[in-house]
Amino acid sequence: MNPKELQKIFQTVQKNIRCPHCGERYDFENIHLMSFSGSVYLLQMECSNHAPLLASVAMNGARIEQITSASAISVNEVISAYQTISKAKTLKDIIG
Repeated sequence: MNPKELQKIFQTVQKNIRCPHCGERYDFENIHLMSFSGSVYLLQMECSNHAPLLASVAMNGARIEQITSASAISVNEVISAYQTISKAKTLKDIIG
């Protein structure tokens, strides 16, 4: 992992991603690297007033290709995902 690449990711996230509930920007100390694989990074952003937000960031060289984020996950979505995973015998059963 390139430290300059990670710094650019954090700066881009801090500049462009806001809490979906209140619109506040995420401070650098509230952006956490959860995991990475190759050029894909999983980040968690914490708002002091709301649930954390997860975002995946894909890098291509020194350029950020895409930042995706989602709003809060509902309890029903978690239950549905658990039920689907529990019933699956293979990964193909989950992703179709």
